[in-house]
Amino acid sequence: MSRSQRPAQFVAHAMLVATAVFVLFPYAWMVVTSIKTIDDVIAWPIRWIPRQVTFEHYAAILSDPRFMRSLFNSAVVSVVVTGISLILSVPAAYGLTRLVRGGAGRPMLIGILAAQFFPPMVFFVPFYIILQWLGLLNTIPGLVFAYLSVTLPICTWMVATSLRDIPVEIEEAARIDGCSDLGIIWRIILPIAAPGIVTAGIFAFVLSWQEYIFALLYTTSERAQTAPVLVFYLLGQHQIDYARLMSAAVLLSIPIAVPFAIIQRFYRSGLTEGGIKG
Repeated sequence: MSRSQRPAQFVAHAMLVATAVFVLFPYAWMVVTSIKTIDDVIAWPIRWIPRQVTFEHYAAILSDPRFMRSLFNSAVVSVVVTGISLILSVPAAYGLTRLVRGGAGRPMLIGILAAQFFPPMVFFVPFYIILQWLGLLNTIPGLVFAYLSVTLPICTWMVATSLRDIPVEIEEAARIDGCSDLGIIWRIILPIAAPGIVTAGIFAFVLSWQEYIFALLYTTSERAQTAPVLVFYLLGQHQIDYARLMSAAVLLSIPIAVPFAIIQRFYRSGLTEGGIKG
């Protein structure tokens, strides 16, 4: 590396470190607060390092049956929404990118994406009326229905973007060998477009896991409330239990952070490189 390149590299590294600190500091502070005693939490000036580490706040949260039920509800809703989103978005994206003729697929995809630009509050009342008419208010299927209205269009767009990078010649060769459209999707599209599909699945899961507004509006009892809604109730009317609130937030972040850290190792780009000659 030449001397002229060293200042630029130093500035780039400094910016990366500053960005990492800016992004990670809130999470680190959340974790530290969750293991502080009450005296350390309310101490002034702020005690950055706890004098005594305690896990009593985690024990209190995990022993609360309401919180455990809300975690279960969040897991069920997130897994179901993710599964349905992927099952429907893959064939939809394939149809829009491969089977729609006359170049109509791209405008349709743009329309799908443009629909997500509307403010969410536009859909609150219509969805409430629809769920009430279907008898799905205060139910997990109702939340799944509401979440799919957001995850399914975006997942279709994300998968379609991945499919556009796959050479059509690969599919034509498979079709010549007698492979059907479903066979092409199962044997060719899914393995090659796996990184994009996994990314879409992560998006659907994260959005469903942390969604708050729909769950707050369409659930009124503990039988269907998700964890983000229950965490809201930790904000007391006269005081806030910050330690318990941060403990719940840390627990809610684990199902997102850990799977993503594992899955991203398997994300590889350029899987179609060398797929065809010439």
